[in-house]
Amino acid sequence: NVVGILQGSDPRLAGQFIVLGAHYDHLGLGGRGSLDPDSVGVPHNGADDNASGVVALLEAARRLSLARPGRSVLFLAFGGEEHGLLGSAAYVKTPAVPNDSLVAMLNFDMVGRLRENRLVVYGVETAKEWRPLLDSLNATAGFAMSAQGDGYGPSDHTSFYNKQVPVLFY
Repeated sequence: NVVGILQGSDPRLAGQFIVLGAHYDHLGLGGRGSLDPDSVGVPHNGADDNASGVVALLEAARRLSLARPGRSVLFLAFGGEEHGLLGSAAYVKTPAVPNDSLVAMLNFDMVGRLRENRLVVYGVETAKEWRPLLDSLNATAGFAMSAQGDGYGPSDHTSFYNKQVPVLFY
């Protein structure tokens, strides 16, 4: 795992952390959900799974560093996602900051698959604030957004949801 911390600008909120995460490992083997589902067991490298998420993570770090938010931000690049969420599970067991200081985890996994302006966001049921916030933001952005689900799924956000951290999975 690679960890970066941007300290929050508001002394009252700086002890609270928003986690932005993406996994940097990938070795797909075709099958369901693959861009080549008929090539089961044939290795293929993944530019969208998850180079796109890592790029989103790095760009968020760049932009947030220009105008620091009130809360602190924890940038996490995970290894081992493709082999069973190994990096995120290891992180929550030995965190850089206490897990109870985490107020949310946003997981950027396969964000490079945005097509026809459709955005799918999972985890909206993990905090009562998520749906109204997403609806408000989307009023300006104008995505054909599908916001649904609890905090479980086949990516790193699950490790945080298991620690009762509200999550969103893009």
